[in-house]
Amino acid sequence: MSSKDKTKQHFNQTAANYNSSHDGKFVEPMYGAIVKEINKLQSGKILDVGCGNGNLFDLLPDGKYELFGVDFSENMIKEAKKKCGQKASFSVADAENLPFDNNTFDFIVCNASFHHYIHPNKVLEEMHRVLKDGGRLLIGDPYIPTVVRPVINVFTKFSKEGDYHFYGLNEMKKLFVKNGFSPISSFKTGKNTVLHIADK
Repeated sequence: MSSKDKTKQHFNQTAANYNSSHDGKFVEPMYGAIVKEINKLQSGKILDVGCGNGNLFDLLPDGKYELFGVDFSENMIKEAKKKCGQKASFSVADAENLPFDNNTFDFIVCNASFHHYIHPNKVLEEMHRVLKDGGRLLIGDPYIPTVVRPVINVFTKFSKEGDYHFYGLNEMKKLFVKNGFSPISSFKTGKNTVLHIADK
């Protein structure tokens, strides 16, 4: 089974109880830093790539933004629609082929899912395509110390959750630049999490 298939299977199975799962508890502390960054935007269109069960959008004020979420997991999208109702528009989609026109969004968020993507350059290319000029990209992901990250990345192929690759700070900067983004900052949002910010 490919990493992509493992990811879909894992999150379809955990969708209904995601918040109480290991993944859900790991992600929860990351929302605060992302919401703080989003709140700097007075209005606009926001896309959450790998939106999961809609937790992030549930934390944002009603009516301030136009909210769109995509996820590979059908069950996660069902949960997101139940949680957020008419507050946001959700659809099942692959991050490598986003179902939106060029230059659509002011803000793109990708939280705790980038390390699952087996074609990260393709995903960033798509994000760049649908983000407006001057728009901002936020990628939240696990933080793995440099000394152990290469070893952990050797074993991701055995991951039941579909983990593919964990990135260092310089690695993310190089990916951003390669795909047309301007890196702004990378900072830890917790003991084991990091937020990368880049502009188009």
